[in-house]
Amino acid sequence: MSRQQSPPDDDESASLAELRDEYPSGWRILVQHDSVGYMLDALLDALPGSEFTKSELATEAGVSRQSVYTHLDLLLALGVLTPVENSSPERYRVNDDSDLLTLLHQVNGAVNKSLAQ
Repeated sequence: MSRQQSPPDDDESASLAELRDEYPSGWRILVQHDSVGYMLDALLDALPGSEFTKSELATEAGVSRQSVYTHLDLLLALGVLTPVENSSPERYRVNDDSDLLTLLHQVNGAVNKSLAQ
């Protein structure tokens, strides 16, 4: 016989949320900051091989340049952007071979399909 769990109280919920923030899953890393979501959304809309300066990415994503500066290392570590060598100002290319971007395209399509039904 299975035992039903009671819902966590407010203190327990807060400590679970803090634990999730302290040890975030991959999903939490992607959605933790709104500006990262906006930048990923802009990269999903970009044409293959698109290149951006930090300012151009900020404009395309609708975020501040400071947000791009803050989260650029994450986008590079995730492999969704790659630096363009010998570019001045520095440019970044959408990594069309990124497994993460491929999966995000699939998730995006699945969500849109579910909501259209």
